[in-house]
Amino acid sequence: MNAKSKLEEKAVAEVKAKREPVLIPLEFKHSELTATPWVALGFALRGAVTIISATGGTGKTQFTLQAAIAFARGEDFAGFHPMRKDLKIAFVSGEEPLEEIRRRIAAIEVARVGYKAADIEKFKEPLKGRLFIFQGKNVALVTKGSGHNDAAKRTRFYEELCEDIIDLGIDLVILDPLIRLHAGLDENSAEMQELHNAADDIATRANCGVVLVSHTNKMSKGTVDDQNAARGTSAMTDAARVVIIMANMTKTEAEDLLPKGEEETYMRYCRLGDPKQSYTVNSVPKWFRKKTIKLPVLLEDGTDDCRFVHEPWKTSNDVLTAEWLPRFLERLKQGRSDGEAFTAATDGPKANRADALLQGEFNLSNKRSKEALEQLVRAGFIRVVEKYSSKGKKMVKVYEVLSAAPAESDDEHF
Repeated sequence: MNAKSKLEEKAVAEVKAKREPVLIPLEFKHSELTATPWVALGFALRGAVTIISATGGTGKTQFTLQAAIAFARGEDFAGFHPMRKDLKIAFVSGEEPLEEIRRRIAAIEVARVGYKAADIEKFKEPLKGRLFIFQGKNVALVTKGSGHNDAAKRTRFYEELCEDIIDLGIDLVILDPLIRLHAGLDENSAEMQELHNAADDIATRANCGVVLVSHTNKMSKGTVDDQNAARGTSAMTDAARVVIIMANMTKTEAEDLLPKGEEETYMRYCRLGDPKQSYTVNSVPKWFRKKTIKLPVLLEDGTDDCRFVHEPWKTSNDVLTAEWLPRFLERLKQGRSDGEAFTAATDGPKANRADALLQGEFNLSNKRSKEALEQLVRAGFIRVVEKYSSKGKKMVKVYEVLSAAPAESDDEHF
């Protein structure tokens, strides 16, 4: 090696010696671990964004108000568990006027404790200093000018909201609806990423959870197991740590789940799923019924003024609530004695078939076993997939278990 090369090599070595390494050894002790910073387990994390997306008519605003009140009181809601009894919740409504928010909250209070003033005041007591609201149409966090080359920028409202959240020590802020959180954006991936960044920065700066409430797309009717059901670009759901989807019951589901003669009331029911959980397991989809509540005021013509609240609902259908369902799902998950999965075939060797398993071990009729499997697929407990059979030396359609049967719950809060 000549002198010039040696000098060059020495110079490179000196530069490397001064530079901080990009890659470092990954070493840590379990005693150094910190817990996942949930605000409410499965619902929202400190320093992160949750997306709640719902089809029209599900009552997503009412649902999030119920969640806000429950969490501020230190109560579980819809299976989500608050980490503290004294959480502070901010609800930012860019759509409903303040009087409507008051009517909706009044419906929640009446549903919980009735109409007696003393009971309502007792119910309200834990909420003092814990529940905050902003109401107004101008809630855009990000805006963009009309020029083609104008860049998206944070708004004055964004800065003021951040200041209040930090000053008040807010633990969870709910922003409803997403469409009013930006102005002038084309909703392409790059621009919607700017909106997510703004929400994420609120979460980071204030060490709080941020929930964005949006609509689902038109193709997602009845779907709660797909995070991409949320309307618009996937940039928002891809960047979120939690995605919760709500959908109204469909006519097809009503035929399976509602008693005869009540199928036409299917719009009174909705379903919730959490297809994206970055730091915990996905929960079993939950059903809710919209319960009518009379407000303590009358309309101008003297008739009742009513709202609704979401109350947990368990289908009376004998498949989804059958006592044998957990055992069947576990048996299906275990597979056959030869290591193969149970197939979706309805004829051929009975030892291979899931419908024959229901008939033989769980005493269902031939017709009912097929109906039960179809219903469990629609309900999201199982699905049909193609897998290679080492025994048959070919691809076969088999049943795969997606979730366990829901456990019984004593939670009466809604």
